[in-house]
Amino acid sequence: MNNQGPLKIAIIQLTRIGDLIQTAQAVRQFKAENPETEITLIARRKFGKGILFFLETVFDDIVLFDTKDFFTKPTLDEVRGNSHKFIFDLNQKKFDVSVNLSFNKSSSYLNTLINCKLRLGLHRNNFSEISVNDNWSKYVYSNVLASNNNPFSLVDIYRYILGSQDVLTLNEDSTIERKKQIILHPFASDKKKKWGINKWNELIFKLAKDNPDYSLHIVGGPEDSTEAQRIAHSPALKNLNGKLFIHAGTTNISGTYQLLMESALFIGHDSLVSHIAAETLTPSIVLSLGTVRPHETTAYQANVINVSPRNKCFPCQVETRCDSLPCHNSISHQAISIIAQGVLNKQTIDRQYLKTNINTFQLDTIQVYTSEYQNTGLVLNEISENYLSLEDVFKNFYKIIWQCYLRDTDINLALPEISENTAKQLYRYQDGVNYLYEIYNFGSTFSNKIIQEAEKSAPNIEVIQENIKKLSELDQLCEITKRSYPLLSGLIDYFYVHKANTPGNNILEISKNNLLTYYDASNLAAVLYEFVEKSVSPYLDTAPKNMEV
Repeated sequence: MNNQGPLKIAIIQLTRIGDLIQTAQAVRQFKAENPETEITLIARRKFGKGILFFLETVFDDIVLFDTKDFFTKPTLDEVRGNSHKFIFDLNQKKFDVSVNLSFNKSSSYLNTLINCKLRLGLHRNNFSEISVNDNWSKYVYSNVLASNNNPFSLVDIYRYILGSQDVLTLNEDSTIERKKQIILHPFASDKKKKWGINKWNELIFKLAKDNPDYSLHIVGGPEDSTEAQRIAHSPALKNLNGKLFIHAGTTNISGTYQLLMESALFIGHDSLVSHIAAETLTPSIVLSLGTVRPHETTAYQANVINVSPRNKCFPCQVETRCDSLPCHNSISHQAISIIAQGVLNKQTIDRQYLKTNINTFQLDTIQVYTSEYQNTGLVLNEISENYLSLEDVFKNFYKIIWQCYLRDTDINLALPEISENTAKQLYRYQDGVNYLYEIYNFGSTFSNKIIQEAEKSAPNIEVIQENIKKLSELDQLCEITKRSYPLLSGLIDYFYVHKANTPGNNILEISKNNLLTYYDASNLAAVLYEFVEKSVSPYLDTAPKNMEV
């Protein structure tokens, strides 16, 4: 609380509707802990307008705009005037804190133009360069935008940036009666993220056959109406006898929300509708395909079932072209319908259920997760496999490391259950972690030499420059290590971004802060080495090398 009244916070979220919903979910938790704050959302009109009914339950004020708002005038001077007026009007709200949760170029400039005492997230420094000061925003910039190693839900990351401590869970309204209807959302913003029509036709046919008392409802936006009609008029579905209803293009988001409130099950892609289903506590099966990262964007609700392909190329990058879409063929409609049957029958969907009801061939090509709330946030637990993959092992390592380092929170996880093959892969990573540990120790040594020389009454500039050159060479060695051991990128990229944003007005201040950065980095590398060593030792006869921690 400031002296003039409640703390005023601006939240900048300029990306899509799903991101807006996740932002609101995080802010709602922050508001529960800090009810005296006044929070304003700044968002794009094209994304925020359709969900105002939801956003207004969370934010005290909402400012919607679109880029075209600034370019409706014919002259450059008038365009500048529109832009200046928008910023001027924003600054009349006298924000104490501005939080940018968008992490794109335009939002970084907007965050800089807002007058406030504290800026979180991307903004611009005095040289108009990208700047990020808070640790969790550095984590997003280095780990979420650049790699697939992130083990945290985006809602939780937003909570961490805001400083929220507790996990606020929603409770089912016992007065609402769930009808025998299944909501389907066969659409997504990107071709790589959505099953083809034939897959959905097969699933709908199977659901209708196995659940004759249930009606099926296809929801989507106006842009999805043509494809929805193609599904509805498929020869395979012509005999559903009025059990299939099309709402795509005729029901707005608010109407979809109401449909979900009274429905027994939602099945769809990782999308806007899956996040709405989380808000209505509708039992959900979410399909993650293409570029989707389940740990980041699975709907923020307990007991969500997330199904993703086991393909090595999954998840792919946005810029990666893929015409064959092999990950789509990995998920069978039979597996989804069997899981759906268990949910409708209120059975526990666990490893035993999957192994009993889904044949080995179909189960071997998918990863099935269930979500649960823990004291740190929402987590995904794989239930389709006894052994963790190398990637999921590292996700667990990073979960422990970042919670401890960035939030000072200890979490306890058992040593991962891994196959002999994964143990061999993990053992190979010991060399990589050891290299990294040594690199960061050298960084501490060279930073110390710069500090010692800079503190002399007559410092030798050549000595300082020589050690700065050596630090630059260490960055190159980190890049080489990352190429050989890609799962170490989470650690390497974070401390690169951290070091690039080191505060200081002169070489001495910067070097002292760099020394702390290298010290922290070497400690985390040592901890990571210990995790790897303890995980592989029960599986391998070769005794790992020791590292002094």
